Amino acid sequence: MVEVTRRAFFRHPLAALGAALTIAGGFAFFILLLLELAAGTDNPYTALVTFVAAPAVMTLGFVLFILAVIIQIRQARKRGEAIRFSLVVSPTNPRPLRTILLFVGLTLLFLVIIAYAGVEAYNSTESVSFCGKACHEVMEPQYVTYYNSPHARVPCVECHIGPGASFWVKSKIDGIRQVLAVIRNSYSKPIQTPVTNLRPAQETCEECHWPRQFYGEKLVTHTYYRTDEENSPWTINLLVKIGGGNPRTGRLEGIHWHMLQENKVEYVATDPTRQTIPWLRVVKPDGTVEVFADEDFAMPDTSQPGVELRVFDCMDCHNRPSHKFLPPASAMNLAISKKEISRDLPYIRKVGLEVLNKEYTDSEQAYQAIAYGLETFYQENYPEVFRTKRAEINQAIETLRRIYRQNFFPEMKTDYRARTNNLSHFVNDGCFRCHDGVKTTEDGKTLTRECTTCHLIVAQGPSERVEELESNIAGLEFQHPEDIDEAWREMLCTECHTPDQGY
Repeated sequence: MVEVTRRAFFRHPLAALGAALTIAGGFAFFILLLLELAAGTDNPYTALVTFVAAPAVMTLGFVLFILAVIIQIRQARKRGEAIRFSLVVSPTNPRPLRTILLFVGLTLLFLVIIAYAGVEAYNSTESVSFCGKACHEVMEPQYVTYYNSPHARVPCVECHIGPGASFWVKSKIDGIRQVLAVIRNSYSKPIQTPVTNLRPAQETCEECHWPRQFYGEKLVTHTYYRTDEENSPWTINLLVKIGGGNPRTGRLEGIHWHMLQENKVEYVATDPTRQTIPWLRVVKPDGTVEVFADEDFAMPDTSQPGVELRVFDCMDCHNRPSHKFLPPASAMNLAISKKEISRDLPYIRKVGLEVLNKEYTDSEQAYQAIAYGLETFYQENYPEVFRTKRAEINQAIETLRRIYRQNFFPEMKTDYRARTNNLSHFVNDGCFRCHDGVKTTEDGKTLTRECTTCHLIVAQGPSERVEELESNIAGLEFQHPEDIDEAWREMLCTECHTPDQGY
C-alpha cells in the first residue's frame, strides 16, 4: 500500500524564503506606492524601485515558492509517497477550503499588483524624467538642453521612438545595451552623434511638421555685439524664405524645397558626423537627375560597409532640434540684448567669451574661474568700474555661470564644440556642406551659394533698435560690420568666423 503523507509547503526552506520575499516585496510596493502618490513629483529613482524593483522581488519570491512545491512533490515521489490534490472539502473540516481561498486570493492580489506595476513601469520608462535623470551624469547634457529647447513639451519618446511597436521593442533592447554600458562605465564621452539608428524623420518630425505646409517667409532679427570696448551692436533683419510648396503659385521654392516629396536629394558623407559632403544627387519631379560633386571625387561603392547613400531629411539641417548647445558668442549676444549682462561694462563680451571658452575639469571649477576672471579683469584694467559697478559685474558673473550651466558639461566632455549645429552657415559649414560654390555637374553647372536663395536682408546697421536701421523690404546688399572690401563675396563666412568667437 502506498503511503500518503501530508506536509506543509512552508517546511521547505526555499518555500519559506519565497513566501518571505513575496510578502516583503508586496509590503514594500504598497508603502512606496503611498509615498509616490503623496510626493506628487516625477522621480525616476522611486518609480524604478516602486514599479520595477519591488514587483521583481515579489515575482522572485512567488517563483521560489512554486519551485519549492515542485521540489517537494518530486522528493515525495522518489520516496514512494503518493501526492494527491483534492478539492473535496469535508463539512466537518473547513480548513482546506480556507487554505484554498487564501491561496487563490493572494494569487489574484499578486497578479493585480504585477499588472499595475507593469503599466506604471512602462509609463515611467517612457517619461522625460526617466530619460534624463535615471543615468544622471550621462544624460544630463541632453536633459538640460532639452528643457531649453523649442520642443521642451514634446516627450523624448515622440522623437526617439515614435509610434508603433517595432521601434518600441528595438528601443528597449538598445536600452539594455545602454544600461550595461553605464554599469561598466564603457560609454563614450561625449556620447557619439549623430544617432545612427534614429528613426527616419518622416516617421517622427512629420507627425507634427508637415512639409506641404512649409511656405511663405519669416522675418528674423539677429543682434550681435562686437568685442570692442563699447560692446558695439550690429543688428540685421532677414526675410527668410521658408519655402516649400507655394499654395498661391504652385511653385516649389525656398529652403524647404529640399523636403518636398516631389524632390529627392541623396548624398554621401565621408566622415561619421556628416560634415564633409563631396557628392550629392538631386532627382526632380520630372525625373531629371543632377549629380553635383567635388572635383576629382571618386564615388565609393555604396554597398561597402561604412559607406552610406543617405536620403536627405529634416535631421540633416535641424540636427539639434531639442538639444541645442549654444556657443558662448550666441549666448552672450542674447544675454546682452535682454539686459542680463550690461553693455556698460567695458569689453564684457570679450572677457565673457574668454572665460566661457576655457577648458575646465568640472563645473565647479568653471564657476569659480568665471568669477575670478571677471573680477580680476576689472580690478586690474578698470578699477573705477570695479568700484562703482559691482552690481553689474555680479549680475554678469551669475549670467555667465547660468550660460555655462545650460550649455557646458565638462564631466561628459560635451559642449558646442562636440555638438555642431548645421542650421546655419555662419560659424559652422551647415548649408555650405553642399552649397559651397565648388560642387559641379559634369556639364559645368555649379550648386549655388547665392545669399538671396534662402533669405533677403531687409534691414541692417549699428544699432539695437530696428527702426534706426537702413531698411528696404525689397532687399539690401550685405554690409559687413568691418571693412573687408569685397572679400565676403568670394569667401565662406566660416573661413573667418569660428563658433567660439564668431558672431
